[in-house]
Amino acid sequence: MFNWKNWSWKHLFVVLLVLHLLPLWIFAYFPSQDGVSHVYNAKVLNEYAQHENYKMRDAWQLNITIFPNWLSHIMLAAILRVFPPAMTEKVFLSIAIGMIPISFFYFLNAVHRDQEGKFVYAWLGFPFAYNYLLYMGFYNFTLSISCFFFSFGFWWKHKDDMQIKHLAWLYVLLLLTYLSHIASYGLIVLGISIAAGCTWGGKALSAAWRERHTEWFREFIGHLKPLFRFLLYMVPVYFVLMEYYLESVKKHPRGNHRGMEWISEYFWGVKSIVYFSDWHIPVNYFLLVVLGIAIVVSIGYRIYRKEWVKQTDAFLLIAFVFTYMFIRAPWSYGPGGWINDRIHLYILLMLAPWLIPDFGKFGRYTVAACLIVFSLLHWGRTAYDHGRISPEIAELVSGAKLIEPHTTFRHRSPDWHKSDALGRIGYVTPFVHSTAFYGVYADDIVHLLNYEANYDYFPVNRNNYKSVELNYITEDYIIAWFYPESEDFAGLTPNYDIIHETKNLKLFKRKLAPGPVLDLWDKMEAGNLVIRFDMQPDNGEIALNHHPIGPRTMYETGKFGWDTEWNHKDSRTDARRISPREAYNGPESAGPLARDAVWGKEDAAFKLDLPEGTYRVTNTFSGAKNATHTVNLIANDVKVLKDFIVDNNEVHQHTYTVEVTDGYLTQVIFTPKKRVQTGGEWDRKDHFWIWNGCTIEQIF
Repeated sequence: MFNWKNWSWKHLFVVLLVLHLLPLWIFAYFPSQDGVSHVYNAKVLNEYAQHENYKMRDAWQLNITIFPNWLSHIMLAAILRVFPPAMTEKVFLSIAIGMIPISFFYFLNAVHRDQEGKFVYAWLGFPFAYNYLLYMGFYNFTLSISCFFFSFGFWWKHKDDMQIKHLAWLYVLLLLTYLSHIASYGLIVLGISIAAGCTWGGKALSAAWRERHTEWFREFIGHLKPLFRFLLYMVPVYFVLMEYYLESVKKHPRGNHRGMEWISEYFWGVKSIVYFSDWHIPVNYFLLVVLGIAIVVSIGYRIYRKEWVKQTDAFLLIAFVFTYMFIRAPWSYGPGGWINDRIHLYILLMLAPWLIPDFGKFGRYTVAACLIVFSLLHWGRTAYDHGRISPEIAELVSGAKLIEPHTTFRHRSPDWHKSDALGRIGYVTPFVHSTAFYGVYADDIVHLLNYEANYDYFPVNRNNYKSVELNYITEDYIIAWFYPESEDFAGLTPNYDIIHETKNLKLFKRKLAPGPVLDLWDKMEAGNLVIRFDMQPDNGEIALNHHPIGPRTMYETGKFGWDTEWNHKDSRTDARRISPREAYNGPESAGPLARDAVWGKEDAAFKLDLPEGTYRVTNTFSGAKNATHTVNLIANDVKVLKDFIVDNNEVHQHTYTVEVTDGYLTQVIFTPKKRVQTGGEWDRKDHFWIWNGCTIEQIF
């Protein structure tokens, strides 16, 4: 028979932990603002090295440097190799959210190691696990919360006996905090430093006071030795923080402040755990009342016991310092924002270890019960909101698997805050970046409104020769959400068809030609079709019966052309962006086809619409004067030419056979970065390819 008396706090902790993870798994989608963008960019990280993903490689470049905001992308990329995208997010969030209460329990256990009731305030970790910044989709910062408390708890536990092995683990934990988010890294460094100063500085002052008439200075310095050792092993930690800070201030010397009215409302409403609506604010007042009573009881208990100074007083000072920083800090520096929100989340949690945990069994149980009830209220409303928003996200992404490979998409809506279930979502917009799911179920999809690519503190950036804005790129699909019935999509319907429609969603696909334009092809005596291309300068001599292909001959549906390097206007100059491909002129003796060519250093895709069937493809490559280059070729995602060496001014031809089943042939040409043997005018330290032309002949 079940006996409640056999239950311990560990059993209750496991039950609450399972409850808090349930909303992730019983509802199809997690309603965050930016979260799915991280999943999309994790997919980019996983697939970027594959040259058949030519759209993706053309739009993005990897920012492989050590900086904060890395950890979630690494974890998501690893999980994505095992699980499908929606499941990947659930697995990641189970780790990120679940580790917050675990780390907070670890932290309080380290501080109150042998005290009765040391976990009485540890239940605060549960309501703060679901916080505003989590629902903003700030997954790296969510990871950094648990890294913060693991780091602080580990340091506090071993601060008086910091051996080499402990120091190594501390560095690992601080590095993980740094790789998660710079705000938590800065706060943990500050918090540990304050705690160290209070601990050893207080002991030194106390010792000096006792010996103030004799050898006070020797006692003072002697008790400061641990602080000097602390400062010594913290030098590299301080260096990393200061280097980042100075670089940020140099780039963005002025911050953006929100004002005291906003600060006051945020602080007293505990808005770091408010999202979707103001429902949580009255409930948060209950939390403030409970903690306020705990503060009064703690002060009274200390006075009664005449415990005027304790090591844990450092946490009260840290909470005060964090509060001052919350009030004075700007909301943003340049593109980095939500600074006050991040600081605020730690204030009450850092106050908890200062509060007296042992004030009688009845008192402990009462406080713990109040905090657990608060956690359950918070969790219950959160689960309720998940249940109402998740079906709407499911509707929004219901067309995701209709997106075809090697395409682009964009989204639009008159109001991303609008919700059928909740009316209007006040603090976050869980729909706007959920559209990133349209980019994760097929290969080589470019999410044109991938906001992360605009910032150098994310691992996926826009390609360095692209405009900062991609507003002029022609999208293949448009996701329209919550457009009114009267909207006739006048700007879309001439060029797009609706391929999927629900109550609030319309998915548009760019109209394609009804088939290949066969008038562009020649017919052989046997009746089979053939088409020939001469790649050359715009004004070069065209080989007989060949179509000229210049560096900027862009693909047209039903016809042919380059399907990489966007052909769009620069938003500032209104001029067309210059393609990275260039024309090459060889020796006159080579003849019209082999003499001139198109060359480039970036991957390039040439696309041709053609009837389904089997084709023989012959490509012509020539060498450059006094140089050797290497060519690789992919045809419809299959590598047909690997490390093909072209020397000096030699002309080479390569033939392969391909089966076309989807109405087009896309050839991707690229070259490894490592090989160029140089001399003369082609003396370069980088890589290139040269492509003279190709012939595609239908065979039966």
